[in-house]
Amino acid sequence: MGHQLRSLLNTVDLVLIYNKTVETNWEILFKYKWNEPYRLIRQINNGLYNLEELCGPKLARRFSASQVKKLYPRGKLIDTEEEQSEEDESINEEEVLDKTTESD
Repeated sequence: MGHQLRSLLNTVDLVLIYNKTVETNWEILFKYKWNEPYRLIRQINNGLYNLEELCGPKLARRFSASQVKKLYPRGKLIDTEEEQSEEDESINEEEVLDKTTESD
């Protein structure tokens, strides 16, 4: 069994995948080294991870612990439809209030 690189990830964690092509390709040297967030589905043998995209499709290959790091979001990453509709309603109410105060 190999050494453990970092603490184990949970199946609810969002992770980033390391883009190894940045190391060898000069044209993309200053691009992002870590690719967009993915959802961790399953951990295999304390070092390999199965991932899926946030919209649902499962990725075909497995990723080693050295290629994956946990994502710590700065705020809300994904709004549910219910939260989005509540926000839309509150915005519409504010617009109506603004228009009525302007006309007075």
